[in-house]
Amino acid sequence: MAYEFGIDEPLADGASRIAREQLAAALGWLAVAVDDGSDGSRGSDGSQGGSQPGADADHAEDQVTAFVAGEVDEDAPVEVAVHEARKCCKRIRGLVRLFRPAMEDDYQDINRLTRDAARELSGIRDAHALLATFDILVATHSDQVPEGGVSDIRGALVTRAEQATQDVSHNHERVMRASDLLRQARDASMSWPLADLDGDELDEAVIGGVAKTASRGRGRFREVVELDGHPSDELLHQWRKRVKYSWYHLSLLEPTAPSLLGAHADTLHDLADVLGDDHDLAVLAHDLREVPDEFGERSAVRPMLVVVDGVRRDLQRRAVALGARIHAEEPDALGRRLVALHTAATRHGPELSAGEIDDLFDVADALGERTNGELRELARARDIAGRSRLDRAGLLAALRAAGAAT
Repeated sequence: MAYEFGIDEPLADGASRIAREQLAAALGWLAVAVDDGSDGSRGSDGSQGGSQPGADADHAEDQVTAFVAGEVDEDAPVEVAVHEARKCCKRIRGLVRLFRPAMEDDYQDINRLTRDAARELSGIRDAHALLATFDILVATHSDQVPEGGVSDIRGALVTRAEQATQDVSHNHERVMRASDLLRQARDASMSWPLADLDGDELDEAVIGGVAKTASRGRGRFREVVELDGHPSDELLHQWRKRVKYSWYHLSLLEPTAPSLLGAHADTLHDLADVLGDDHDLAVLAHDLREVPDEFGERSAVRPMLVVVDGVRRDLQRRAVALGARIHAEEPDALGRRLVALHTAATRHGPELSAGEIDDLFDVADALGERTNGELRELARARDIAGRSRLDRAGLLAALRAAGAAT
């Protein structure tokens, strides 16, 4: 299944399933990165099914195996595999933050293990992300590229990205350390206390988990807007991380009310993206200033810095304008709203489309495909009263009322 709770799925069961799926997928992607398939996370090693006995364990393992088979591309390049594994780690950290008030030490263990695993893999992601962001920057601001071009800058970024890939391809030590950390997280996830909580306790945990994450994001936002000078790169980065965790929370619960939560989740994602691009540009600007000789002629570096700084100012203005809307809702109110929507979905089933009848149902006959002349012939055959005065819509309505549609 996707990274979301099923409508009929108890929260504790869903948390266990999602953790197993994401951890198995992360291990699967890392097996692709080292290209030896020896990790065992994609096979039946008896470690995927949690503590359920018998058929339940078999079903859970089959479910995880099917999920990994659909998620992991065994032909993916190293940098893609590493990036996907890191994304799995972040999803798990978002998941445990949702239930943080009820998890106590288990939260700390899972968060630390998945955080440290992702850190082992950060170098290759950062190098490729920087290159991708630079290419997009040049494509969208090509009219501001200096006359001599910026090939040397791009060449240096390409070299970094290639070196980062080679570091993983030729030395699997960091990938193997990350895999070991994820296996520890997988084992730790089997003893989560969520299954021992009743519905009210789980709801309160979710309210607290959502509120804590949203409150931290709101706090970082307020620091950004209340500063006299420019916010630090680290403060903006910390804001982005909290926003992204809130996005994970909305994503997990979006199926309960897609029409209400879908747009909210998309907006959180947009805010995280604009702050993420700003962070990548901050790294690029730092490197251009600190080690300009690595990027070729300074005659290209200086004007490119002007472009980077200008785009960053624009991105930060957009982030603040959107953040003011995102953080307008009280964090505790957001948590209670999400729990209330989950309760509504549990009691009444999936959200169904609503609107006017003709928006909800297709016309059940083919009369609408007839020409006006054909409709008048049918009306004459049916001896429809006043047919000569009826327009097309009137003819269709009268014929259907007379049973001509059948």
